[in-house]
Amino acid sequence: MHKRIRRHQVRLGMFVEELEGGTTAAGLRRGFLLSTELEVDRVRASNVISVLIDVQKGCDIAGRTRDAPPFGSAARSAITAAETRAVSRTIDQTKHLLAGVFTDARMGGTVALGQAEEAVEKIASAVEHNPIALIGISRLKKKDEYTFLHSIAVSGLMVHFGRWLKLDERAVQILGLSGLLHDIGKLLLPKGLLNKTERLDDQEIAQIRTHTRRGYDLLSANGDVDETVLDVCLHHHEHADGGGYPDRLRGDQLSMPVRIAAICDVYDAMTTLRPYKRAWTPAETVQMMFGSRGHFDRELLCEFVESLEPFLRLKPSSP
Repeated sequence: MHKRIRRHQVRLGMFVEELEGGTTAAGLRRGFLLSTELEVDRVRASNVISVLIDVQKGCDIAGRTRDAPPFGSAARSAITAAETRAVSRTIDQTKHLLAGVFTDARMGGTVALGQAEEAVEKIASAVEHNPIALIGISRLKKKDEYTFLHSIAVSGLMVHFGRWLKLDERAVQILGLSGLLHDIGKLLLPKGLLNKTERLDDQEIAQIRTHTRRGYDLLSANGDVDETVLDVCLHHHEHADGGGYPDRLRGDQLSMPVRIAAICDVYDAMTTLRPYKRAWTPAETVQMMFGSRGHFDRELLCEFVESLEPFLRLKPSSP
């Protein structure tokens, strides 16, 4: 469906079908997704009269009204060295806590919820002060610590997004715990399979896909794990169109936490350097996610992209 808007109304995640009128839209084209701040700025700075967007391929103009970004400010131009060191300390402390949780899960089949909740508190505090620094520092993950840092990054993204959606703090903490434990079932799979750099065959893919059920069973055996955490662990690979696994749920059958987790999980995975692939840029990842028709909740995906917009210009400062 097409909608005509004014150029100042464009935002990240919109699909521009056509730029109408004007003569100074240099460097702009037709039929593209606004996936970078530079592209948004070019449209706003041009003298085009109106912009035709396709709301089935990208975000609509409608969105939540906010007085200001909930954390930080788009006016900031750098992440300071002191902030970087502080976030590095938080990640080191969280990795230590998470190592205990994962070791207990792998060796004893139990989950140390107290340690996991303490880790989420540290992540939530760090995200409140500097979300992109926390996520960015965990971007280059070593092979032997990918599961740790992916879990931390997804937890941080879910906390950030939950606060952006103005959920109450208890719900935000549960989202953080869900992100931290969403892949815990992978601890029960052979390391050689998880670290394999060659293409997986059908049997290996099927084995990998058992991690959601394995994680759910492990957490369920604990007896006192929140239902939302269990739901996210089991269903974070479900798709909005029913094409995911393990239960091929779709649409309204998927809870909001599950739909949030699906977005945060894929965003972090795609922007992460792995032994078998380069890290995609945020812009490339956003384009891929919008192009994956039926995979994600479109409205939440638009909100997610908008939630990151105030921080996309932040760059590390000089030491």
